[in-house]
Amino acid sequence: MNEAPKIGLDNVVIAKVLSDDANGISFGEVKALKGAVNCTVNPNSDVAVDFADNGPFFSASNRGNTELNLEMIDVDVDVLAEMLGQRKVNGVTVETPLDQSADYALGFRVWLAGKDASGNNRYQYFWYAKGKFSVPETGGETKTDSLNFGHISVTAQFVQTQFIPAGQEAGTICTHIRTDDPAVSSTLKANWFNAPVVQTASDDSELTVTASYANGKVTFTGAKESGASFVFASGSIIDGQTIGVLDAEGALVDGTYEAGTTASASPTIVFTPSAEAETPVSGFVTSGLKDSFGVGATPMIDSSL
Repeated sequence: MNEAPKIGLDNVVIAKVLSDDANGISFGEVKALKGAVNCTVNPNSDVAVDFADNGPFFSASNRGNTELNLEMIDVDVDVLAEMLGQRKVNGVTVETPLDQSADYALGFRVWLAGKDASGNNRYQYFWYAKGKFSVPETGGETKTDSLNFGHISVTAQFVQTQFIPAGQEAGTICTHIRTDDPAVSSTLKANWFNAPVVQTASDDSELTVTASYANGKVTFTGAKESGASFVFASGSIIDGQTIGVLDAEGALVDGTYEAGTTASASPTIVFTPSAEAETPVSGFVTSGLKDSFGVGATPMIDSSL
């Protein structure tokens, strides 16, 4: 790995923070924001110097609020309203002074000049773990003899997570990797954007899932070969694709899924059938169902309940 200038930006994604406390942090579905133009991050970092004995005597570094400005071609109106905590009804977006935006994680990819040892393009991947977006400036200008394209710029303030991962003394503000770093596993690179990354710990061990039926509900229980604690990446829970419950005819059973948000050695996804649904008789998962380390489940096909 060596020094390289940045030459591109793409793959901007966001994920809503569902919960964040001392026991862990969980996120919603990862959504792509197409049309990235520019991203700048100001960590408001400085070094303070104290003086004694007629000269500089001691120095200490300080990091303030982390401000991120993202320039896009545009942002989908539904996604933007959700990001800003605005109400949208019948196509009308309503802004009020009481709107409160939810916390979001934001990831993106920076293209670096040169190639890695295998001759592939190299990148730097980022996740900013927890921040709020502010309402962007709006406006326009008349068209003249030449076009002047207008973009949208959104600003977010990022803070540290309440969850403090093992080996850290404070919460996470940002994580990032370089794809040409030999210390970065291929699994970590391949799964980086499947779910926000907030800790250095990585567990690539096998993820297995079992299913059971009791009290009218189906419970999917996960386990890592290493015994590590984890949560299921909630954005990977897709009914009929990565996970599903079948009736006696092999048809999908209608219902809802609820995943635990606290890291555990045996986290669960509970499926509750709808009132008119047929009786569940089997369940399945595919490798598209992932844990918080980005590892896909070992497929479990047509497991009897």
